[in-house]
Amino acid sequence: MAHPLTLKVMRLSRPTLAEAVTQALAADLSTATLAPAVRDMVQNGPAQAGTMLGGSDEGPGAVGQLGLLPLSETLELPRAVGAMYLGETFAAHVCVCNESAAAVRDVAVQVAMQTAAQAQAQAQAQAQAQAQALVLADTGAQPRVLAGGQPLNLQVAHEVKELGTHVLACAVAYTTAQGERRVLQRAFKFQAANPLVVKTKVNHLARDVLLEVQVHNAAAHALALERLRFDAAAPFVLAADLNAAAAGLRPGYMLPGDVRQYLYRLHPQPAPGAPLDPEHVRAPLDPEHVRALHYAAALGKLDIVWRGPFGSVGRLQTSQLVRRPPGMFLLDVEHVHAVAAADRVVVERPFAVHVRVRNLSEASMDVVAAAAAAAHAHPAVIACGPAQHVLGRLDVGGVAEFDLELLPLAPGVHRVGAVVLADSVSGYTREIDHLLDVHVHAS
Repeated sequence: MAHPLTLKVMRLSRPTLAEAVTQALAADLSTATLAPAVRDMVQNGPAQAGTMLGGSDEGPGAVGQLGLLPLSETLELPRAVGAMYLGETFAAHVCVCNESAAAVRDVAVQVAMQTAAQAQAQAQAQAQAQAQALVLADTGAQPRVLAGGQPLNLQVAHEVKELGTHVLACAVAYTTAQGERRVLQRAFKFQAANPLVVKTKVNHLARDVLLEVQVHNAAAHALALERLRFDAAAPFVLAADLNAAAAGLRPGYMLPGDVRQYLYRLHPQPAPGAPLDPEHVRAPLDPEHVRALHYAAALGKLDIVWRGPFGSVGRLQTSQLVRRPPGMFLLDVEHVHAVAAADRVVVERPFAVHVRVRNLSEASMDVVAAAAAAAHAHPAVIACGPAQHVLGRLDVGGVAEFDLELLPLAPGVHRVGAVVLADSVSGYTREIDHLLDVHVHAS
C-alpha cells in the first residue's frame, strides 16, 4: 500500500557555473557586466572577435554577430550527490510532505549516517552496529502532526572522516488516519574519496630528520591550500619549516593532478623546560633519549585546510607519518667536524677530523679507534697520523673524543671515513666508511 507521505533529500552544496547552454542566448550589450569586456574585445581585435563569436572574420562587419554571444551568468546546483571528499562537510535538506488529504499523526523522522566501517560491524553484530550509527537528526521526542499538503523540513550535516561508501539512512514513522503505525524508509548512498594523496621521504642528518612531504591533488577540481601545518610527534620537535621563506607562508593553488613538495626539519625534543637552540642540538643526550630517537617510527601529523569551488572549506589531518627506524649502534658517532688551517682544506696539506664517540650499550666498554683501509683502491684522502687511538674505558652513556689526521691528495668533494671502533671487553666492532664530506681546494 502506498504511503501518504513522500520523502525527498537534496544535498546542500555550493553552486557551480553552468558549463554549457542548449542554445545561444542573445547578449544585451547595454548590461554593465558584459558590455565593457565585449567592447574591449571588439576594439582591440574585431577580426578575432568575430571568429570567436561564430561570425565571419571580415573585420568590423563581424560585430553584428555579437547578438548571438553564447554567454550566461547562470549558476546551477548539482543534480546528484556528486563527488564527496574526505575532510568536507556533507549537508542535506530532508523534506517530508503529506500528499494525502487526511492528517497524519505522530510523525517522527530519524536521519543517520552509516559508513563502510559501521556496515562491516553490522555483519558481525547488528545490534552493536545500530548503536554505533551516527544519528544526525531525530524528532522522536517531539512528534508532529502533518495536515494534508503540509511539509516537514530538516537540515542535517556530517563531516566526512572516512573513505569509502557512506549511506544516509532516513526513516519516517507515523500514524495514519485509521490508527495504523507505519514506517517509511529511504537510503541514499554516496562515495567519499581522498582529495589529497600524501607521500613522504625521510633523510637523516646527524640527530636531525629531514622530512620531505609530497602532496598530490587527487580531486576533480582546483584546491586553494590555506594552511599546511606539521605537528611533530615525540621524541621530535619541529625545528624549521623550510617552506616559509620560499612560499611566504601561503601554500597556494593546486590544479587537479598538481603535486607540491614541502620540507620540514625535526630536532630531538629537548628536556622539559630546556630551550630549543643550537647548543641543545650539540649537547649530549642521555642513552634513553638516544634510543627513543633511533627507534621512533612516528614523526608527526600533517594538518591541511583548503578551499574548493566557491569557497567551500575542507580540512584533513593525516595519520601519523612514519619512517623505517634506523636502529642504533652500541658505539655511536655523535659529532664530527673538520679542523684545518684558515678553515680551508687544501690539497697535500694535512688536516684533522674531530670525532666524538659515545657508549650507548648497557655495559661499560674499553674502546679503541683505528684508521682502516679505504674501501676503494685509490682514495683521494688517506690517513697520515697515528693508526690507533686508545679511548679507554667508557661507562654507559660515556663520551670520548679523538682527532683523525688525514691528507688530501686531489681537489674536489670527497668522502672521509674508514674508521673502526672496537670494544676489547665484549668483542663488539663497528666499521664506519663515511664520517663526513669535505671540500678540498686546489690551493
